[in-house]
Amino acid sequence: MLKTERAIAIKSHEQNFVNLSLMIDHFYMSIIVFGSINIDLVATTSRLPVTGETLLGETFFTTPGGKGANQAVALAKLEIPTLMIGRVGNDNFGAELIKNLQISGVHTENILIDKSVSSGVAVITVDHAGENNIILIPGANGKVDQEDVKKLSYLLPTATTILLQLEIPI
Repeated sequence: MLKTERAIAIKSHEQNFVNLSLMIDHFYMSIIVFGSINIDLVATTSRLPVTGETLLGETFFTTPGGKGANQAVALAKLEIPTLMIGRVGNDNFGAELIKNLQISGVHTENILIDKSVSSGVAVITVDHAGENNIILIPGANGKVDQEDVKKLSYLLPTATTILLQLEIPI
């Protein structure tokens, strides 16, 4: 049943439940995503290099990534209230990553900005066949620890689901 159908059904049964329908829509499903937030640096080339070889690349682009952030964006696009928990560095990439999540509708209030390390970065090379090589620098993702879990544990009762990708130390 769609959110609007739920609200109409409740309203049609009893007017007193209109306010309840708004609460149900908001709390029907909410998801906390606790995971990685990276910037992907992507280079395309005709083929992947062998050890020690330098190749001429074709294109280069950056894109927000990290399995956790990607899942959070997908959920927010489905209009499911989604809260992201993780870390980014106090750098341009970190600011860009948080902004992208916000634009996508993800709640970012609980993303910690770590001043001691860079944001997570994935350096990706992709060839014409779609094969790739990836070097992952965890950056701030690698600094997630039990203290982060304790600080944010008060949020767990507010969610119907929590997603973990095991890309961060827990």
